[in-house]
Amino acid sequence: MITIDGSQGEGGGQILRSALSLSAITGRGVHFTNIRARRPRPGLMRQHLACVKAVAEICDGDVAGAELNSQELVFKPGRIRSGDFRFVIGSAGSVLLLAQAVLPVLLLASGPSEVILEGGTYNTTESPSYDFFAQAFLSCLSKMGLEVTSEMARAGFCPAGGGSIRLSVKPARAWREFSLCERGELRDARVTALGSDLEHSILTDELAMFQAGLGDMMNFRPEARCIPADCPGNALFSTLEYENITELFGTCGSYGISRQSVARRVIGLTKQYLANKWVVGQFLADQLLLPLALGRGGVFLTGQPTLHSETNRAVIRQFLDVEINFKQYNSLYEMEVIK
Repeated sequence: MITIDGSQGEGGGQILRSALSLSAITGRGVHFTNIRARRPRPGLMRQHLACVKAVAEICDGDVAGAELNSQELVFKPGRIRSGDFRFVIGSAGSVLLLAQAVLPVLLLASGPSEVILEGGTYNTTESPSYDFFAQAFLSCLSKMGLEVTSEMARAGFCPAGGGSIRLSVKPARAWREFSLCERGELRDARVTALGSDLEHSILTDELAMFQAGLGDMMNFRPEARCIPADCPGNALFSTLEYENITELFGTCGSYGISRQSVARRVIGLTKQYLANKWVVGQFLADQLLLPLALGRGGVFLTGQPTLHSETNRAVIRQFLDVEINFKQYNSLYEMEVIK
């Protein structure tokens, strides 16, 4: 049994999610200690508990310590199975983070699976939005030869949640080596303001502020869209669709945060990517390490590795015999996974 110290590195939920996936895939049990020790509220929250129960159901695993606020957990995996699943977080916790835990496991099942995940689809800046997951992350998996599709039946904002997405996952048959070292030609640049039960002027103001904040750097095609949800909510994100990669940068509005603050956040993230020669953004970079380590490896160019990337590399190395190298070339970093 492998012992995973949840206080290492960034000390958050990603350690739990990656280790759960790898435990189910490798068949090695895990003893978690100090779960989410570096967070203001340590231990298992609802979305982390949902990850534990979901992976356990998919691989018929045994779990001890799966309780709210628990900082210690023992997970013993069984045999991975495919099928139809439905996992409900029970709060506005991110369904996309839950997807990060179950998706690698289902890719190595013997047959196809359909999965419904219910919870939040638009959360904090630190959590991926549904659009980032569907457009940026899944398109990279497709380049690896993986067949995963998704659809959002309903949006979920804080604090009510209530969002629902469906994943269709085919088992991995022939992983392809991954290489992403050039963006390619820019095909589309757009900025989207989403709102549920909000004044339309909030959305149009955010779009106008975003365009003004970028100045002459680039023109983005604006879109304001109202979507159904269980509570009022707002999200703003920019999308850059290149020949070889789609990147998306966004944030969510909430009570007490002005529309100016929302626009400034997305402007800053977008400018940072445009001003550098990164191909893969820093948020996407750490999410690609696990599928690359499970597949045939690969290489991509990004910015300075985040603490999330460093921590994810350390967790992966505890389970798999792979090389994960971060090499600096001036302001660029090459991330390489060698099988």
